[in-house]
Amino acid sequence: MRNDTYKAIETLQKLIARLITKYEDAAVNRDAYLTDLNRTKKELQNAKNKIAEQEKKLEHLELEQAFLNTSGGDKQAKARIGKIIKEIDKCISLLND
Repeated sequence: MRNDTYKAIETLQKLIARLITKYEDAAVNRDAYLTDLNRTKKELQNAKNKIAEQEKKLEHLELEQAFLNTSGGDKQAKARIGKIIKEIDKCISLLND
């Protein structure tokens, strides 16, 4: 009877040791995944910033092209300027609230 109890305790100790090892491995993997996630988030934010920057450049180029274009450029330029003025007015109204 004592041998059975000792064997059961040994088996339980081995299972607990395996469980601890698996937990430690999972913790290491978790840390690696979190590091990778943070790196990916930074890369995503950088990509978003670059996209926003490129969109601004495109908007400026379109506005410049509208001013330089002699055929219909005046209408395009006025439309773009009107759009920009509306955006500025929205920003001012938000700041006043």
